[in-house]
Amino acid sequence: MKLRLNLTGSKSYYLYNGTEEYFKKMRAAYKDVRAGSTSEYLYFGFFTLCSATLEYSINFLLADYCIEQFGVGRYKVYLEQYLNMNFKNKLLMLPHIISNGEFQMNEDAASFKKIEEMIRLRNQLLHNKAYLIGFELPINLEEKDGRLIVPEGKEVLNYDFEFEKTPIERLTKENCLHFGNAIGDFKKYIMTPALADGLVVNEMVKTHNAL
Repeated sequence: MKLRLNLTGSKSYYLYNGTEEYFKKMRAAYKDVRAGSTSEYLYFGFFTLCSATLEYSINFLLADYCIEQFGVGRYKVYLEQYLNMNFKNKLLMLPHIISNGEFQMNEDAASFKKIEEMIRLRNQLLHNKAYLIGFELPINLEEKDGRLIVPEGKEVLNYDFEFEKTPIERLTKENCLHFGNAIGDFKKYIMTPALADGLVVNEMVKTHNAL
């Protein structure tokens, strides 16, 4: 928790960091996934918790940065602009923003790529849509005087429908563990340093002039 005290008698403020409660629950769910616990909702529950933990963590870091840079009176003006960015862009731009341009995300990092995959799957899962899928019907009837002529005899029609996996079917044990590990790396390499002594070059962070 960070305090902003006003000793002149006006209102004081604090910024509460509730992210550790999210990580605590995520770690507990991760153990169940790794142990092979099975239920219809476990992978979905864990995946949703991962997404919520990551987004809240990013939003908290942005709030902390804006308060430090612009003060209590002006921080919301800037924070709201950052919060309006889409999930992926907030993640990508975070190191650049909170380091005032000194660092950037290492887009080649395995953990960043895995989190990108998680965000794509999250968007597909939460905003899934249904459309008609065309297929070729192997029947060719004749039309005469506005009526269909059905040929005599019986014909057996053999054809297959090809179904793509729905987003929720891609929530496997392996994927969940990979996503959990990647968010653990985000906490280790970005969130914890940012709240302590500041970002440094590591597996997920590089300098702007790095090739």
